[in-house]
Amino acid sequence: MSLCFILVIYTFFAFYFQCGYSIYDVESDDLPYQYAYHVNTTTNSIEECEYCQVSICKGSYCFKADDMLHLPFIEIPINTNTSLLNNNSEHQKNKVNRYILEPYIFYLDTYMVDEITMECTKDSQCFTNKCVDTRCAFNENGDIKLCIDGHCGRFVGDPCTTGDECAKGYCDEECVLPKQPERETNTILEFIGILGILIIIVLIVFCIARYKSNTKASNTESYK
Repeated sequence: MSLCFILVIYTFFAFYFQCGYSIYDVESDDLPYQYAYHVNTTTNSIEECEYCQVSICKGSYCFKADDMLHLPFIEIPINTNTSLLNNNSEHQKNKVNRYILEPYIFYLDTYMVDEITMECTKDSQCFTNKCVDTRCAFNENGDIKLCIDGHCGRFVGDPCTTGDECAKGYCDEECVLPKQPERETNTILEFIGILGILIIIVLIVFCIARYKSNTKASNTESYK
């Protein structure tokens, strides 16, 4: 009976985890809309672009985008300067190419972490057009550029030899951002913290002295 019960529970959870969770990849036909950036060719910008302080160029086509990318995929219409690369039915229907944005994702929204995979099986799935060991990687011969205030160059994290190659920051074998100056210590909070410690010490000393005084008084009374 117990073995049968265990098998039922195992079957239930196996079925639940298989059917209850979907892992989306770059080729998924049912990828939720909010899991990818969508480039609008009318505005030459990603849709619902919050800041749009930079431009990203793939080949000769450039579009406005957020500085800190946080979605795993991007869809670019094929009527820009690209042809249909992936044999995905949704791509063919919507006439878009969907790419994995790695390694240019600044951070990934936490709710997506367990629901997507950014593994690649071929170069054309990568925004950089380079797939290495199932991961999209920097492409030395690629045509990806980041443009900020009229200066175009490589993304943070891309290898470099001179600072001019970087769209922002400086070159230290790879494009890096300057370290932010350390925040000055809040002197008021520091003073309050020290004052609190001193008060605690004074109270401890007072309590010890009071205890010794009471003990001495008790001993004196006992000898009378």
